[in-house]
Amino acid sequence: MKKKNSLIITRKEWRFILENREKKNFFVDINFGKRRIKVEIKNNKIILEERFHLDSSLKLKEGFCYLVRKKGIYPCAFFSSDTNRFYKLLPTSDWPTVLVSSTPMHRVSSPYKDSLRKIQLLKPYGTVLDTCMGLGYTAILAAEKAEKVVTFEVDKNIILLAKINPLSEALFTHPKVKIYFKDVYKYVERFSSDSFDAIIHDPPTFKLAPSLYEERFYRNLFSVLRKKGRLYHYLPLWGIKRGKDFPRKIKEKLEKTGFKAKIYLPQEGHLICVK
Repeated sequence: MKKKNSLIITRKEWRFILENREKKNFFVDINFGKRRIKVEIKNNKIILEERFHLDSSLKLKEGFCYLVRKKGIYPCAFFSSDTNRFYKLLPTSDWPTVLVSSTPMHRVSSPYKDSLRKIQLLKPYGTVLDTCMGLGYTAILAAEKAEKVVTFEVDKNIILLAKINPLSEALFTHPKVKIYFKDVYKYVERFSSDSFDAIIHDPPTFKLAPSLYEERFYRNLFSVLRKKGRLYHYLPLWGIKRGKDFPRKIKEKLEKTGFKAKIYLPQEGHLICVK
């Protein structure tokens, strides 16, 4: 039997349910618009899909995603003692993003457009290395163009959120996507030279993952990329308020490694290089 997908609601859907409870039977779109389910109202209980019984007095907070289970609903937000960081699946106008210690992993205005822009700039093909999986949006979009996508994620907390996020489902089912639950910084050296036609390097901010901005790591990326292959590098504006030109430092490090910058858009946060 196929496992049922996660059922995620936000305050927006909950408000719609409460406003329409006089109808007794109706439908609501959940999972960020990907799924429509039946709602029934009985004895002041809200019944979703004939199996989830929720109290109508529940209060859902703005800016949170909630996972619906048999025993109730739970916010997709938690503190990890392993990393000493707070994680939260954050609803937006389209696709949800992740907050790690209050830092969003995408442009909150539209994670979908943010991810799509990266793919449009890179134009991935052949075999692609996606260094930082996250919720898997770039890997999923890259798989529409490429023959194979290899993606890495070392943080088990991010993996957990990806597994319950409906918009990440294709990440675990797409035949072209292979996931390594390993540290790409350590593992990339195991690939032979010229293994990839394109690389997506969209790491967390420097504060969260400084090793992924090291020259040594860039040398390894250069080695595994084929000649004339393309590299996308996300450019965080880290330290910009203190007068630091972090995007330029990244560009200079990559050029020192051997890459040639082709598209440099620091204010947008994008850099395309060619080997």
